[in-house]
Order: sequence, then C-alpha cells, then structure tokens
Amino acid sequence: MDGERLKRVLRACFEAQVMNHGDYSLVYGRLSGSGSALVLGYRHSPLELVMCPADERFLAGMDGAGHGGVAPTLAPVSSVGLTNVATVADTGTAYQVETVTGVRTSFEVVGAPRILAGASSTGIGSGTAVLEQRQDAEDFHRFMGDFMDTLDGFYRVPDTVDFPGALVAQ
Repeated sequence: MDGERLKRVLRACFEAQVMNHGDYSLVYGRLSGSGSALVLGYRHSPLELVMCPADERFLAGMDGAGHGGVAPTLAPVSSVGLTNVATVADTGTAYQVETVTGVRTSFEVVGAPRILAGASSTGIGSGTAVLEQRQDAEDFHRFMGDFMDTLDGFYRVPDTVDFPGALVAQ
C-alpha cells in the first residue's frame, strides 16, 4: 500500500467514527508505550483534538473486509477541547493530554512513520509503508503549541493589577 492510499484509509477510519469529520486536519500518531495506532483529528476553531484509535491490521485490510481501520474492540474516540482539558504537555518526545475526568493519554507524532500495510511485495510476511506526513506533522506540532499557549494564557497572572474604583492611600 502506498502512502497516498494509506492517507485515504486513515481518513476513512476517522470519518467512520467522527461526526462533522470534514472540519478536521488529520495526522497519524502512536500511543506512547504500547505503540497502538491513532488517527488524530485537530482543528483551530473551536480548538479541539480528537483521538481516534485505529487497528493497523484493519488499516492494512488484512481482515479481508475493508473496515477502513475501524475495529469494534477498540477504545472509544476521545475528544479534548477547552471545555474538558485539564493539562497538555510536551515531554520532548511525546504529548501528554489529560481531561478533567482524569483520562490521560500520551502519544507521539513523527514525520515519516512506518505502518503495517499488509503483505509485502513478495507476498511473504507483512509489509510496511512509510507514511509521508512531514508537513502534516509540522502543522500538528504548531497546533499543539497553540493549544498549550492558549491554556497558559488562562493562568497567566498580570504583572500589575488595576482595580477600577480602588481606594488609594494618600
């Protein structure tokens, strides 16, 4: 499977699980630790990140049914926006996102991930495809920086506070 076809399959996986899916830019990511696949949808207005689990066996079409990456046993889609985010952090190698309900997810996004893509060209064993998403990954990293800056802005304490009508000692 080539990279462009893989992008179409990732889009189909996301669209099958998310309403108003056309509003989102997409990037492929992996959960830290387990390495499970995610299709990450993000948008700037309203500021939102949607983490959509994907099963690589289904992405590769190895199930024979062409489910577009959607596996019935996967965890539910998780949406994080300004109304339910507790923290967002860049650990240097991954992002960690936590919601106000305590759901914490760590994931990484790279520019050219190698993804299981069905049988190799020899027909023996499993093949992989490199998903060329460097520009998408850079845009996603900018989005995450904006998300963190927006949250920081909510907690920023001004240097001086001017209270209108405050009594001033003379």
